[in-house]
Amino acid sequence: MRTKKNLMQRWVVVLVLALAVAPCVAHADEASKRAKVEELVSVMHMDRMMDQMMEAVKGQTEQMMQQQPGADSMTPEQKKIVTDYQAKAMQIVIDSMGWKAMEPQFVTLYAQNFTEDEIDGMVTFYKSPTGQAVLNKMPQLMSSAMQLTQSRMVDVQPKLKALMEDEAKQMAATTPKSSSPAAKN
Repeated sequence: MRTKKNLMQRWVVVLVLALAVAPCVAHADEASKRAKVEELVSVMHMDRMMDQMMEAVKGQTEQMMQQQPGADSMTPEQKKIVTDYQAKAMQIVIDSMGWKAMEPQFVTLYAQNFTEDEIDGMVTFYKSPTGQAVLNKMPQLMSSAMQLTQSRMVDVQPKLKALMEDEAKQMAATTPKSSSPAAKN
């Protein structure tokens, strides 16, 4: 009887210890996983990619501002106002969406969506010459893909406009004429 009681007490102690240690092990596993994700984003040069993306956004914004109606007829004072606005707007975007602001969220996203084995595999791949080639060529590839998409939109826009106009005509033709009280007076 005493042996059974001792055995039960030991199991209770083991169970309590296991429950007490489990969160520590889970936290250590999570910290290990986050460290691996941090290595992955470093190997992938995500900071550099985000900087390049911000520069592209800045360039596109400047180009849009120069192409807006009346841009050529602005006074130097108005041009300075626009330039100051662009700089302030870009700083807001960088502060909110730059790598320093986004890195913790990216690490969390990768940690939530990939297993440690998958992260290890990606680190191995991106450390390889092939992985580095992918990383180095991807910005140009994405830029070319974006240009291709935009050029296709030039062809698509008139078709979409015609489709919208046709839909508007059909809707107008099927809309019953209302007999509002204002129309009766």
